[in-house]
Amino acid sequence: MSSNRVDYLIVGLGIAGVWISHQLKKRNKSFVVFDSEVENTSSKKAAGLYNPITGRKMVKTWRAEELFKNLEEDYRELEKVTGSKFLHSKTIYRPFLTVGDLNDWQGRQADEEYSPFIADVHVASLGIPGVMDRWGGIEIKKSGYVDIPSLITGYRKVLIAQGSYQAQEVSLEELSLENEIRYRGYEAGKIIFCQGAVIPKLWSQLRFRPVRGDLIDIACELPKDRIVNQGVFIIPKENFFTVGATYDHNILSYEPQKEGIENIISRLGRIFDADYRILAERAGVRPATHDRKPYIGFHPLNRNVGIFNGLGAKGVTLAPYFAKHFVDVLENKNELEKEINVERVY
Repeated sequence: MSSNRVDYLIVGLGIAGVWISHQLKKRNKSFVVFDSEVENTSSKKAAGLYNPITGRKMVKTWRAEELFKNLEEDYRELEKVTGSKFLHSKTIYRPFLTVGDLNDWQGRQADEEYSPFIADVHVASLGIPGVMDRWGGIEIKKSGYVDIPSLITGYRKVLIAQGSYQAQEVSLEELSLENEIRYRGYEAGKIIFCQGAVIPKLWSQLRFRPVRGDLIDIACELPKDRIVNQGVFIIPKENFFTVGATYDHNILSYEPQKEGIENIISRLGRIFDADYRILAERAGVRPATHDRKPYIGFHPLNRNVGIFNGLGAKGVTLAPYFAKHFVDVLENKNELEKEINVERVY
């Protein structure tokens, strides 16, 4: 039987697989993406938020300057490729909990480390219906959300049109990794695993720490011009708002858990005092790692077998930047950064 020869096989079409494929295409490399098309995946359930200043202590996200420099430009490029709209650039409004927070951020507003990401520091309530912001709040820019399911759907159509897509799960038993990569009539120089929370046996030594996140979708009368984020995020979608999220390492299910939903409702009540109606409850499992850094690189026994995974809760932010970097590495134009290299585990 004759084989189809390509440069790469890519396993998985979540946000990682999309970006690896896109970067390979830009370098005129041939590939085929295999995807099982199951409904419950990390990317399909993600809220899609990107935010340069995060966490309870409100600090810049890891490597914010590099990651956010071209982030929105990169997603707009993908919008042109797919002919679909999925990037929603919006400021994030984070109400202050105390007057001390207000004073702190008035000082940080002039800090050149933070100023590129600060749209404004509000010293009084914005009067947003239902939002409790007695002391005002910080408004963050270079932020928003990506509708990841729409991105995946649009990019899948592009791959199908160019004959670079197979709707099937990859069976490791049928995969030959000796010298050339061989699988079901395809030959390739390299294979890249981009399967999110699905961890193949090949990579069982990696120290993944998957984490479930519960979300609710609500109907309410909030304006849709910005994202509110304090204890929970409230993201305006087309016909509803998405509120979340929880972080649970114990129950790794795509079914929302009662305690998780109750936790979100409780936290929402501390920032939002207005009527709302719950439309849906859902959950996803994030492919997080032991040190919250991505797992990128090569199998210790075979340099033709790669992985691009472990993007965790910040996949929207990490995927474009590190896909460029990894494809440069794959094409021998760069050395893989130690901080994200899977060798740190082996």
